[in-house]
Amino acid sequence: MPQININGLSDIGKMREENQDSMGWHTLSPICHFFIVSDGMGGYAGGALASKIAVDTAIGLIKTTSLDTIQKKPELVLRQAINKANNNINKEARKNSEFKDMGATIVCCIVNSNKLFTAHIGDSRGYLIKKGIISQITEDHTVVQDLVRAGYVNSEDADYHPSSGILTKCLGQMEITDPNISDTITLEEGDNILLCSDGLTGMLDDLEIGEIITFEKMNDALHLLIDLSNESGGFDNITTVICKYGHKTYQFDEIEVNRGNPLYIKSSDSSLNDPTTPFKMPAGEKLRDTMYLPAIDDFEKQKRPSWLFPIIISLFIILLGIIFWYIGLINL
Repeated sequence: MPQININGLSDIGKMREENQDSMGWHTLSPICHFFIVSDGMGGYAGGALASKIAVDTAIGLIKTTSLDTIQKKPELVLRQAINKANNNINKEARKNSEFKDMGATIVCCIVNSNKLFTAHIGDSRGYLIKKGIISQITEDHTVVQDLVRAGYVNSEDADYHPSSGILTKCLGQMEITDPNISDTITLEEGDNILLCSDGLTGMLDDLEIGEIITFEKMNDALHLLIDLSNESGGFDNITTVICKYGHKTYQFDEIEVNRGNPLYIKSSDSSLNDPTTPFKMPAGEKLRDTMYLPAIDDFEKQKRPSWLFPIIISLFIILLGIIFWYIGLINL
């Protein structure tokens, strides 16, 4: 069985007064590993505390859960870890009014044998780098992503949208969490998994990230990702955790970005020209804080026919006319 190596690095960035990101990992057996990244809510009191609670809680649950349970029900264990992290953040917030608005994102993985299981809430991301192709395996829980999914915003404009940093899901702002569980991925020797906070993805695009992880040794890649993010602005805390599956390496002339399901990676360049491909703002040009907004539910049901608004205006005008006519009769 290929050896699994995990390492991570976190940096305050160039603009923040404290690092509100947290990360961690735990080895359950030579073939079973857990790793996690959490980003405290930017701008809110207690963000650093919230992310630390999230990571400590999740790792604590993993340590106290039997290996047999984790291997048989990894998705359930991930869900339990996230739910318990949310409960503990809420408990701490209720103890101190100063922390009532604190929250955190979370993304965590279990690698069991050659299977990858991923769960997340918020906009901290998970990526798979396989055979020269980088694929995002999580989907941001943000207002703009909901708007893109519902057809209100073009994916090309998503990163420019003023709602790009507004979360629809996060730990600490809801009683019951509903984490996304990504499709199970079969790993091959030479694959890399990246977990990161948005301090990385806000500064570097997927292609840059994929190139660094593919062409550099793991420890060198961790430092280079941090350094380049800071050179691009370093507007937020930057946290990266890399899991390398096996020692095998591949040589590629260039890296591709896959915008589809990582289970069905396409090696052709056509995916790069897909009009539905989300547009990435050039590195260093995105400055945003993260805040939380309740999720927008079922945009399709909220759509209204285009003719409804003019009819409402017309009826309002008619009603005003009737009121003035009636007032005129009374004055007579």
